[in-house]
Amino acid sequence: MRRFYTEHPDNPPKWYWEGGLHDACIIGVDTYEFPFDYNAYSGTKGKCDYNALVLKIDAEGALYDNRVQEIRLYNYKILSGGIDIATLKRISESKAWWLADKLTENSGRYGLDVLLEICIPHQREYHLKLSFDRAEVYRK
Repeated sequence: MRRFYTEHPDNPPKWYWEGGLHDACIIGVDTYEFPFDYNAYSGTKGKCDYNALVLKIDAEGALYDNRVQEIRLYNYKILSGGIDIATLKRISESKAWWLADKLTENSGRYGLDVLLEICIPHQREYHLKLSFDRAEVYRK
């Protein structure tokens, strides 16, 4: 029997789904590029949002945290060795099952590695590996 674990730092952020999203589905993926706001720029690099990745979640069947509806990751970057956004968008059309994830934090920047599974046309596992500055999680 395979076991899937959610791993997170000892003191996870308030927005994090500590119980885990095992068996939730990613049912939609959107990406946004924001124009640079010169009026909001404070002279410190990284204080403005320049992009966002939005994962729409169907967590009705999740084993643990079944209230999550949407995860927004700001200033994200896809890391090598994982699935790309174009493929993830295609996969989400036929449902991508969330098996497990690992959250790390380093100097205010987060890393997230999500293990996904699709069953159409063949069962296959993918890793979504990315880094980001901040997140918003919308729950029921």
